[in-house]
Amino acid sequence: MDTQLHEDAQEHPNSLEDRTLALLHDSKIDQEIQEVKVKKKGGRKHKVKWMNRSMALSDVILELYDDDLRENGLRCLGNHLNERREQDPDKYSKAGFFVFHACGIMAILLQEVLSAWEKMKTGNLNIRASKRIANVLTLFQCIAANKETRDKLVKAHIPAYLVPFILLENTEDFIEDVRAIALSVIAITVQARETEVIRWAIKNNIMEVCLSAIDIGSELSKVIAMHIMESILQTKFGIIYSCESTLLLGKFLKMCEQTLLVLVREQDLAPRPLFHVIRCYILLCKNCRALELLKENLPLSLLDNTFQDVTE
Repeated sequence: MDTQLHEDAQEHPNSLEDRTLALLHDSKIDQEIQEVKVKKKGGRKHKVKWMNRSMALSDVILELYDDDLRENGLRCLGNHLNERREQDPDKYSKAGFFVFHACGIMAILLQEVLSAWEKMKTGNLNIRASKRIANVLTLFQCIAANKETRDKLVKAHIPAYLVPFILLENTEDFIEDVRAIALSVIAITVQARETEVIRWAIKNNIMEVCLSAIDIGSELSKVIAMHIMESILQTKFGIIYSCESTLLLGKFLKMCEQTLLVLVREQDLAPRPLFHVIRCYILLCKNCRALELLKENLPLSLLDNTFQDVTE
């Protein structure tokens, strides 16, 4: 697969929200709100600079086998995939297939994940290391976006290796970046609502992981976590699982209520979490048990026009 890959010489990443939300189906409202935010800030997408020489995708993948060249190779691939995602979705999908099937590359990427874990545990996950693991996660995004490799990714339980990044209690900006991209890998994985993928998500307590991410994460992390939960709730198996457990359902309803309380208290927050909470309530209404609980416990802020200006 011959294509020009580019490297950001000054290492300015693309907008994190572009990097995560653009691959999520049914998130048009999130993307529209992000566009408004960019316009208000006068921001624009970063234009990645071209490398001095053309390289085939296979040439850059070869750099991943060399410890000294790997960081540059990951950065180059990460930037290339972020650009290719919008310019040529078909080649983006093919790149995921190519990366997954390249000999030994998945083992190398898992080594990178484990190395970042160690830095995490010792408090040595600095900004440079966080950018490196973010590029690894960008490759996982690409693999998850391809249906054939997505199935294999899940069967290998690779998304489960990302959970510790999501559960980090550190809320520094560069940690939040890693959390959001790790969440987006799982979001891309579950959004097609394939039965085996949803079963994997439930077996690995992804609903509970998302609730923790909503509790400790940034607005972007909250939005992506809610997107994951919506995907699970949209399946028969997922909603039965979520509503059969009194503990899980109680935590879920409490999360929705607390999210609304924060939005009532801080009116300047973006309305994205509100729309996701409403979507979750609508999905829960399809289950008789959850519906009865909602009839008795629906937050007043949804009934008294508190959010009228936002929803109009």
